[in-house]
Amino acid sequence: HSRQLAIVVVLAISSVILGLMGPRILGHATNILFEGVMGKQLPAGLTKAQAIEMLRASGRGQIADMLTGMDVVPGVGIDFAAIRRVLLILMGIYALSGLSGWLQHYTMAGISQRTVYGLRKEVDAKLSRLPLKYYDDNTRGEILSRVSNDIDNIAGTLQQSLMQLITAMFTLIGVLVMM
Repeated sequence: HSRQLAIVVVLAISSVILGLMGPRILGHATNILFEGVMGKQLPAGLTKAQAIEMLRASGRGQIADMLTGMDVVPGVGIDFAAIRRVLLILMGIYALSGLSGWLQHYTMAGISQRTVYGLRKEVDAKLSRLPLKYYDDNTRGEILSRVSNDIDNIAGTLQQSLMQLITAMFTLIGVLVMM
């Protein structure tokens, strides 16, 4: 199942990358909102440079320093159209991240079920080759219970633990890169 596992890894990477992009884009929307609030507090008709000089002259140098790194238009309030565009992009990114995660889990469930099916066939073949003496010493119910429990544990590990390991690994790498 190496091709399907490669697809799962690619889907995990895309899901993590898209999920990590969300807070960054949300930060951009917050910046637009804050720039609008700050711009509305400045007198209209001034340029940004004039507003900064006015703030420095009045002794508010920290606010002036903060405004130098912002895209503020004095007298203009919040640009709700820009915020709407950013939030629509954010919704699309989260939707793609969710779809990628769903496809990842769906593909991994298929891999897990095919693997478990193969294991069950191999166990059945093995049990049919065992000598009758083995069945005299062990009850059939005990054998089937042990086999079923072990195979179900393997299926759960493949489907959940492996997915969590892959996703957590790429999330850790992605967060370190973003930092």
